[in-house]
Amino acid sequence: MKDYPANAIRNISLIGHGTSGKTTLVESMFHQMGALERLGRVDDGTSASDFLKEEIERKGSVSAALMTADHKGKKYNVFDTPGFSDFIGEVNGALRVSDSALVVVHGTSGVEVVTEQVWEICNENDVPRIIFINQLDKENTKFDAILDELESTFGNTVAISFPVDAGPGFSKIVNLLTMKVLAFKDGKVTSEELSGDLLEKAEGMREVLVERAAEADDDLMEKFFEAGELTPEEIELGLRKGIVENALFPVLCGAAYDGVGVSALVDFIGKYAPSPLDGPPQTVTNKNSGEESELVCDPAGPPVALVFKTTSEAHVGEMSYFRVYSGAFKSGDELLNVNEDNSEKLNQMYWSMGKQRNGIDHVTAGDIGIAVKLHDTFTGQTLATKANPLTLLPPEFPEPIIRAAVISKNSGDEDKISSGLTILQKADPTFNVVHDPELSQMILNGQGDAHLTVVLNRLKDRFGVETEMIKPRIPYRETIKSSGEAEGKHKKQSGGRGQFGLCVLKVTPAQRGEGYEFLDEIVGGSIPRQFIPAVDKGIRESLEKGVIAGYQVVDVKVHCIDGKFHAVDSDEFSFKIAGSIGFREAVKKTKTAILEPIYEVEIKCPQDNMGDVMGDISGRRGKVASMDVEGKWQIINATIPLAELYKYANTLRSLTSGRGMFRRKFSHYEEVPHEIQQALIDEYEERKAAEHS
Repeated sequence: MKDYPANAIRNISLIGHGTSGKTTLVESMFHQMGALERLGRVDDGTSASDFLKEEIERKGSVSAALMTADHKGKKYNVFDTPGFSDFIGEVNGALRVSDSALVVVHGTSGVEVVTEQVWEICNENDVPRIIFINQLDKENTKFDAILDELESTFGNTVAISFPVDAGPGFSKIVNLLTMKVLAFKDGKVTSEELSGDLLEKAEGMREVLVERAAEADDDLMEKFFEAGELTPEEIELGLRKGIVENALFPVLCGAAYDGVGVSALVDFIGKYAPSPLDGPPQTVTNKNSGEESELVCDPAGPPVALVFKTTSEAHVGEMSYFRVYSGAFKSGDELLNVNEDNSEKLNQMYWSMGKQRNGIDHVTAGDIGIAVKLHDTFTGQTLATKANPLTLLPPEFPEPIIRAAVISKNSGDEDKISSGLTILQKADPTFNVVHDPELSQMILNGQGDAHLTVVLNRLKDRFGVETEMIKPRIPYRETIKSSGEAEGKHKKQSGGRGQFGLCVLKVTPAQRGEGYEFLDEIVGGSIPRQFIPAVDKGIRESLEKGVIAGYQVVDVKVHCIDGKFHAVDSDEFSFKIAGSIGFREAVKKTKTAILEPIYEVEIKCPQDNMGDVMGDISGRRGKVASMDVEGKWQIINATIPLAELYKYANTLRSLTSGRGMFRRKFSHYEEVPHEIQQALIDEYEERKAAEHS
């Protein structure tokens, strides 16, 4: 592929709800551009951008696929992103390196839950947007109603085209920029004159378009007020400025599979969508000095690129998707992974057409490429040079909202599972794996059931290990609410030297969160100084094992107040055992409590579903702390026990028809209700009895 100046590159992500037809639209766009010989279909697994095994099986995207082609002297780097909340992290990664987004909306369903989610991501990152109302060849389409919905939901929208006779057989649109009817048939476009009702409707909609274009620029607005009209060149100027500055969001329309409106969309992107030169400078940090500066898109600047996605394929290995923000990268270059401070050599590089790739020997500022077999570079890291070790801001990925324990189906695979998940996590930062020795479980945290299922399928395919997900245990804690005192005695005589240690311990409650404190209150040498640390060590071991239910004991002070020793038989081991026994017996004489982890949860749901969501929170032993309004959303801040949050994402989606979202973070520990405490104690006693039977 030839060299492209930055102003001829279009980096754009197709985003939107999973049923809006993004993959079919990408397929149609590249077919129209001549980059695909035939039009693939999602349903039969032949689309170019849904090529992963999971995508073919699910008939939907789970990964952001990059498609690249030349069209009329411009290079299009287009991301087909997933439209399901479980894979929203893929959208974050693609938008981080895109100069604009194409929001695809279903022609009958309108604005859906993921449409709003991805729009918010664009808002947070100031990504310019174009909107395409798709599938207007379906029954019961409602273009005008959706246009109104877009304006009321997002604001600053303006129609560029509208359909003629939407529904089955749909083949024509009205282009408000040229004031022509465009007819699409058999891959060809013909132009027709406007007349009658169509002309009247078009004139009214064009007035809005011209006014919105004028509002983007003070000089244009002044001229519009004076003359009441703008030239085509002035409209183009106002539209482009409005798009770049997020002051307006143009709306186009069509039907992707039949190609209606698609070539017009491609041309509009080429003419009006921002190039890499239109975006703001990137903030970079010099690793050596710590100083921040701004980096502009300049092929002659210092080489700096962001790795925004990492994948792995059989017979190929690791593939690092990167965008160059400054300078140029050539095959054979010696680079620096600034985050890890290690050297990387660029060998093979490619541009991408989904699963098909073509070799290239360099990538310049503003463009996107794929590097193969980098040794130790992963998602979110920066490639630069030792002379200019600049780091770019990585994509912001969502925090995990669901957890599950992972167990092996085959004994002995635990280490392979652990190492495999650790490697996969470097490529997909939207999940993490925690090895919890306290719970004796491997905990997988991610974005939803479907996300975790895909992660474990990838683990199986790449590392050959089979797993299953089970309900994770809860890291309860034990504590005391009153004081208790007991003697801990260890005595053993087996001929020759024996073992003897005796300590008297008093336990008292500490403040919540203070942990464990050992107080040496021995006077008169009843326990020699050298054995006091052994008593503490024995207590610490019992703290970890628990006393009443097998959970770690916290927030307790232990006073070592007396004891006895034998001049010959006493040793550190004896006093360690005595400390453990004394502590357990002292705790049994107190009023005990079991604590559970409480999480702060922020829930975002539509007003219509608030009653159901509030009722569900109450049923989960949750407490509402506050409520707020954010547009048409209700924001509920609550605290909910971790034990009640298992698969909460599924429940919330069910209660809100998929529109509800939530975030969670650990808050504090709190005493469980008496009946739950008793159930945990009974379960522990049954488990001990079974172990000893």
